[in-house]
Amino acid sequence: MKYKYTGFLFLTTLFFSGTSWSTPPQLGQWELLFSNDDGRAVALDVYRETPVILDKKGHIFFLNKEIGKESSGDWFGEVYESWQKVSGGGIAMDISIDDDGVPWVVGLKSNKIFHLDSNFASPNSGWLEYPGNGKARRLSVSKANGSPYMIGARSGHVYGGDGKAWKRLPVKLLDSSGQEISDTFNALDLFAESYNAGSSDKPDWYDLIFIINHDKKIFLYLPEKKAWQELPGNARASALVASGKLAYIIAEDGKFYGLDLSNGKEWTSAGPGFGKDLAFSQVDTFQPFVSQGGKKIPSSSHRHVWTISEKGQVFRAFVAH
Repeated sequence: MKYKYTGFLFLTTLFFSGTSWSTPPQLGQWELLFSNDDGRAVALDVYRETPVILDKKGHIFFLNKEIGKESSGDWFGEVYESWQKVSGGGIAMDISIDDDGVPWVVGLKSNKIFHLDSNFASPNSGWLEYPGNGKARRLSVSKANGSPYMIGARSGHVYGGDGKAWKRLPVKLLDSSGQEISDTFNALDLFAESYNAGSSDKPDWYDLIFIINHDKKIFLYLPEKKAWQELPGNARASALVASGKLAYIIAEDGKFYGLDLSNGKEWTSAGPGFGKDLAFSQVDTFQPFVSQGGKKIPSSSHRHVWTISEKGQVFRAFVAH
């Protein structure tokens, strides 16, 4: 697996040269995902519009939907939703889902990194350990190209997986103006995503890796400086998710804030509510026979930010752009 990193300059000149917002788009009303949610979630990620969660014991579940009930003979009636256990067993402390719907986890007792040998809804699946004998406290897998990153279980440093081994990224820290600071690198959480600067036939991937450091400051990795630079706005966060030029966090007060990565200087309120974890989903709708330069162009996109409430229930809110 080959990948590149990118930083603020590359973000602005290549990916984020389009429309910018004076403030990031607001999140819509938070909606309970389904009425029978029993509040078991403590961590989540989302594949398209299906959440996969961990409960407090580390068990892994996905949202299962059935139409009607066989006992009533009404197979075209109401949709019944419930949590269904992911095949393969095992218990985990963190979870991330790639673009094929394959869950990656950090083993609760071993701290080792595993991924399922198929997607989360497949029966009779098994877990495979990722090469390199890595041990982690957190992980994040890019949904775009499957690049995995982890925070070391003991060191708190960030490592990227290349399919054979885990390679440590530098630990130098910069403030938001680019000046080196002497603070300790000991990451609590991370989030990774990727962009294809090429084409579907000849992809040219660039990775964006964010961390929340031990003091709750937020940093983005800058490969040209071999360092991590603090995002502007002096925010403190417990969770972060990003998509395109937008980033959203759960701040120290438990509320949601957003930042336009292309030119934003301050984190602004993204709407009311409180949360414990964050995930992002986007589902594109395509019109048949409509393309541009040989590529299908989505006619619309459904974007949602997801969170877990104080009661352990899963909620989502649409991104208003």
